[in-house]
Amino acid sequence: MIFQKRKVPEAEGAADERRLRRARRSKSIDVRIREQEKQLTDQTARQRRRRRAAKDVCGAIGYDLMYRDGTCQVEEGLFSQTIAFDDISYQSAREESQQAIFSSWCQLFDYFGAETCVQLSVVNTPIPASEIGRKAFFRTDDPATAAYAAEYNKILNDKMREGVSNLVRNRYLTFSVGAGSVDAAIPKLARMRADAVQTLAKIKSGARMLDGEERLRTIHSLLRPGQNFSFDWEAVGPHGTTTKDLIAPMSLDFKPEGAATCFKSEGTWCEVLSLHRFGSELSDRCLAEVIDLPIPLAMTLHVQAIDKAKAVAFVKKRLAWMDKEIIDEQMSAVKKGYDFQILPSELKYSKEEAEDLLDHLQNKNQRLFVYTGLAYTYAPTRKELDDQVMQIVATARRNSIEVDTLDYRQREGMNSVLPLGHNHVETSRMMTTAQVAIQMPFATQELAQDGGGYYGQNKQSSNLVLCNRKHLASPMGFVAGKPGSGKSFSVKREIENTILAYPEDEIIILDPAGEYSPVVTGNGGESIRFAPDANTHLNPFDLSDVAHQSSASQMAFKIDAFLALSSATMAEGSQGLPEADKSIISRCVELAYARCAEEGRTPLLGDFHAILLEQPEPEARDIALRYERYVKGALSFFNYESNVTFEKRITNIDFKDLSENMRAFGIIAVLECVRNRMYYNFERGVTTWLYIDEVQSLFGHPAIISYFSKFWAEGRKFNLICTGITQNSVYMLEHEEARNMVLNSDFILLHKQSPLDRKAWAELLDFSSQEEGYIDESIRAGEGMLIAGGARIPIKDDFPKGALYDLFNTKPDEVAAMKRADRQQRVG
Repeated sequence: MIFQKRKVPEAEGAADERRLRRARRSKSIDVRIREQEKQLTDQTARQRRRRRAAKDVCGAIGYDLMYRDGTCQVEEGLFSQTIAFDDISYQSAREESQQAIFSSWCQLFDYFGAETCVQLSVVNTPIPASEIGRKAFFRTDDPATAAYAAEYNKILNDKMREGVSNLVRNRYLTFSVGAGSVDAAIPKLARMRADAVQTLAKIKSGARMLDGEERLRTIHSLLRPGQNFSFDWEAVGPHGTTTKDLIAPMSLDFKPEGAATCFKSEGTWCEVLSLHRFGSELSDRCLAEVIDLPIPLAMTLHVQAIDKAKAVAFVKKRLAWMDKEIIDEQMSAVKKGYDFQILPSELKYSKEEAEDLLDHLQNKNQRLFVYTGLAYTYAPTRKELDDQVMQIVATARRNSIEVDTLDYRQREGMNSVLPLGHNHVETSRMMTTAQVAIQMPFATQELAQDGGGYYGQNKQSSNLVLCNRKHLASPMGFVAGKPGSGKSFSVKREIENTILAYPEDEIIILDPAGEYSPVVTGNGGESIRFAPDANTHLNPFDLSDVAHQSSASQMAFKIDAFLALSSATMAEGSQGLPEADKSIISRCVELAYARCAEEGRTPLLGDFHAILLEQPEPEARDIALRYERYVKGALSFFNYESNVTFEKRITNIDFKDLSENMRAFGIIAVLECVRNRMYYNFERGVTTWLYIDEVQSLFGHPAIISYFSKFWAEGRKFNLICTGITQNSVYMLEHEEARNMVLNSDFILLHKQSPLDRKAWAELLDFSSQEEGYIDESIRAGEGMLIAGGARIPIKDDFPKGALYDLFNTKPDEVAAMKRADRQQRVG
């Protein structure tokens, strides 16, 4: 039989050739990837050897260049950036909220690919001893407020000494990528940064990129603990000076007194520890409890994702080795006459773990990471350092984490702790996404914003709670509490914070009960009283502060204001104005402005009333009848040209002597005046602070609610920071507009609540049972919870007696005693 070569059709032959070319090309890509990985590994090894062999301090510090924008060249071909992110109230949140945060935290780590190194750092930095008890919280250069500022500074410094830790805690996320140049690295880093910031925003953690100086400050605080940071970019460059020259310690000794487990930076003893072994199950408090230790500390986690296919292949390979070991054990058992089904427990457990890991990788969307955990602490003496190390070890062990020393590797540990995005320590282990994410960096939440006012002490740590409302995305807010909860005291203290912290800003208080006058007049402000027997006039038609705005814009807001004023005159609080009434009011407001413009004057309420009487509709006469008491008689003080001015930057509007029915009308008329002032201040670059007590009274009528919610929303755009104060939360929160205003405000201070009020707040703000306990009826006056952005801080305040206490005090018996003492002193 003769075999002949089969003729391959031309089309089939071409297809085979293409398949061969693709196979060769695929193989060449794999080869190139392996070669690139080998080249990077060799390059990293060379860099590490160079750092290890460095004989000078600057050469031992683990980066090459720092750019002004915050991009760092860690080594040749490796670049990193760092973002700082805010704390959140994870530990006290509801279980559903914790699960959502955990899920987002997993997404954050899963986002970074195998080509990216990620470093999570939590740094506890002690407040310098020179500041504790000596800090100037408020300026004392204004004669009108100097005495109060000096007393307030003394009180806060005394309370500062009561703090458990007096630490400043910062959280950083650093990510690094390989690139041929800094220009090639920046777009990659920018994409990572944007996605990381967006993911953190989902859990209400604000994040921002650190610039070069901020990164150097952080590195300096770890390299030279307790030393002042003095840096200037102008000093970099001349005579070859680098950024490392300006932040490096004078000396680094990695064998101090022959010890191999620690090092000395200048005169400070330092030690880096490794989180070596972990229990089978970890709690989400495992890292938080270590972070909460009241010691100088930097916790660092280095994670780098393994390519999914490589991770699966790696686990399968390990399983294959385990299967071989099992077979060997079984064969040995048979030869020795044992039951071959009995296996060593360690081998059996390892096999189950590996199978579970493979299931997570293939079926549960988990990824595998190379993980290194480090803890860094420092102290002035070796004994104090050893004590701090023992605290870390003991706390970690309680949470199923074994901590080991890094003998003879302190140099590598030091560089790995610096937030540069590069791990020099070769001690690592494999972890899944969930195992990495469960190590939550959110511990006891603190709030200490620069330039912030005092709101109490953290109930858990006794550290000062300082909030700068100007730093919040939406600084509008509410203060709520039942009578006797310390609400009024807190509001007066907040007003004093504002007066002292922002000497250029204007403060206006709407005071229905006449209780804020002492704070205002005591600080050099003015208290304006509205009453039938007072010579105080306010014209709702006044436009003097908004003359620069367009006529159409002015008219639109004035019509809304008069709709709200008309609603306030109605007896039926919950009924809306009929459409016919709205049209008549709008027409008459425009006619009043048009007629009086011809006479060259501003309309008065009497002009508006007269025009209403001229209208043919019977509804117009009904509206005019409701306005009549505000135009004629004892209540006609809104029918004159305004003589209320804001010449002093602190103004209190006292409505105590107005009847309940007239109060809403008066508040709306004043709000119109405040709105005009807000525009005027905005043009001058001045922030307007507005405090409205009994704010629930503005939620009694649809037109008033509409006006106030529009006023609230508009105010944010014109530097208005408004605070609503109430002791009747349930009534206010019944209205959807009020709930929306609360949800769109980043500042909420809650004191003791009645059961119904507490339930309403808990449902609206999604409180956990622990958070509800911070505002229940068991707490003392002055205690409660402050919500500022994503922070939820339980607070307490035992304010000492003195001039400020007397200014803030609202306890009837103590106020009466003070008045009697003043009267006796005057008589005497």
